[in-house]
Parts: sequence; C-alpha cells; structure tokens
Amino acid sequence: MAKTTALQRMQKALKVDENKLDKYLAYYYENAALDRESMEMLEKYRKAWSLMSLGRPDNMVISTLMKDYGILERQARYIVSESLYIYGRVKTADKQGKKIASAEYFRLLSNLARQQGDIDAATKAWEKADRLDGLHDEEKVGWDSDAFTRPVKIVYQQNINILKESNRMAEDE
Repeated sequence: MAKTTALQRMQKALKVDENKLDKYLAYYYENAALDRESMEMLEKYRKAWSLMSLGRPDNMVISTLMKDYGILERQARYIVSESLYIYGRVKTADKQGKKIASAEYFRLLSNLARQQGDIDAATKAWEKADRLDGLHDEEKVGWDSDAFTRPVKIVYQQNINILKESNRMAEDE
C-alpha cells in the first residue's frame, strides 16, 4: 500500500495524467477547446502521424521530430506512439490503400495511353488495374472439402423422448 501512495505522489509531482490523450480525442470528436500548449502538442502529433502515413520509417520520423522541435529521442518516441493512438495505426490499412492507389494509377496511365493512341499500352495498364482490384480472381463455388475432413463429435442417446421432440420440431418447420 505504501508503494502505491508513493507512486501516486510521484505522479502528482510530475503531473503525469493517465488519460492525457482524452483531451485530444475530445477535440476531434466533441469539438472541445484546447489551450495553446495542447495545440502545440497536437501539431507534433499531427506531424508524426502525417510522416508515418507517408510511409516514412519510424527512425526517420523520430529523427525529424527531434530536429524540428529540439526534443530528446525518448520524447519523440512517445509522440509517435501517442499519435498512433490518436489517429490510428497506418500500417494495417497501408497495404489495401497502396493497392487501391496503384489501381487508380494504372487507370490513369491507361487513359493517358488511350489519348495518345497507344491502345496496346492502355489495355495492359487497365488489365493491371483490374488484377489489383481482384476482378480476375476466381470465386470459390461449391463444397468446401475441408469441412468433411474435420472430425465430428457424435453423441448417442438412448432416450426416445429426444427423438420424438426432434421429429416434432422438424414437422413444425
């Protein structure tokens, strides 16, 4: 118990807030006002997240934050992780986003090639866009053979009332 109270006193002395990101989330979701210091911190979060969303590696984002704001590496790492908490993880949606962007790029190239009269290049670029969108993927139709290879638990029952109840339910349907 003494350790807990000492920890709480230390948190108060250091002004550590467990839910310090709540005010930033409230700023976005509830249009809550932020003071000047919080707005400066929000700018750091935005910069970190924008660099991450551009595909920059973590080390590059951290070094950019250190250089631009004159902060330590540990502080920059906290800013990166907290910005991911506020705005969401970039890398999980990154692959799908790049796939969509590539498909749109190939469609743009196809349209440009068609305007210049190069039908062959336009067709190839459009086919690449379709392939990225998954239009040429085969859809699985029919029985799933794996469903039959799994062992099934069979329970034998000697109670005739269970059979009568299941037959009555089948007739009602």
